Amino acid sequence: MVLVIESKQLVKCPASTDDFYTAHPKLVEKGLSFAHQSIREVEGGHCLYVGQGEFAVVPGSDERVKTVGSDDATTCHIVVVRHASSGTMAVAHFDGRSSEKAAVRVMIEKIKDIEGSTEGLELCVVGGYLPEKGSSEAMKNESEHLSLKILGLFMEHRCTFNLTLWCTCSLNTTTQPGIGPKPIIYGVGVDIQSGLIFPAFFKSHEPNLPLRAASRWMGGDRGPHDLYDHHTGTITIHPFSYSGLGWFGVYLRLPDDALLKNFSTSPKVEPPRFCQEMRKVFKIFVDHPNPQQTLFPSNRAKQYSLSDTGLWELVGN
Repeated sequence: MVLVIESKQLVKCPASTDDFYTAHPKLVEKGLSFAHQSIREVEGGHCLYVGQGEFAVVPGSDERVKTVGSDDATTCHIVVVRHASSGTMAVAHFDGRSSEKAAVRVMIEKIKDIEGSTEGLELCVVGGYLPEKGSSEAMKNESEHLSLKILGLFMEHRCTFNLTLWCTCSLNTTTQPGIGPKPIIYGVGVDIQSGLIFPAFFKSHEPNLPLRAASRWMGGDRGPHDLYDHHTGTITIHPFSYSGLGWFGVYLRLPDDALLKNFSTSPKVEPPRFCQEMRKVFKIFVDHPNPQQTLFPSNRAKQYSLSDTGLWELVGN
């Protein structure tokens, strides 16, 4: 139940991120420095991409994955927990759903199963921004709520975490003429071997992120999905079913401004590919009204594995 910042324990969850930053100026300095690093484009090779509502645990000794991370986070937060001595890490893309406490527990349990210990755990959190004052986004204040929630989750956990990087809300906000406040960093990558964490843009969201997103859509608040089986080096999309979802055809035809208004927590500052990615998800429901027949015949899951070339391949369906 200990969160350590600059060698001191955080004994009480702050009332606001502003209070948190006032109390920890060195953490603020590190966060601002991180926010102003150059964004690195990550190619698809040997990459494990974690989508919204997912988490993945990767051993430091994994020979398949070289980079793990996530992006396209506006109000969402990307959480990295790393075992300092071995490099084993968990990466999560949290959006505020109620089951994230259970996800943190599973992440830490899996690290312990791999390493036999939870000593020397480092915590990094990046994401969120401060929307324009007086806007509907500011009234909801989703980034602020999520930042404080994540602090509370790790303070409540029985393990000790050394908070090495925190870059959320005001630390991750810039102002763009004609748009207003927006996030500086939308994505984070981590090099498995060195442990280096960096601002990232992922050029590939493989394997099959639209189908993974559709699965989570049907799961409701089932909880962040444990994405990666480190024993086999595979990602599995399990069969799911639905019926009577004709409205997705309507969604598919909506113009960009309507998609942003109805499906985004931050419509003014979403990355350019947001609407395109949403339509890919909707198209799955439109093109596959009977998923048991066309997506998951004989109730077989889709399983993906990294090939020798570092690209994800379908190995079972």
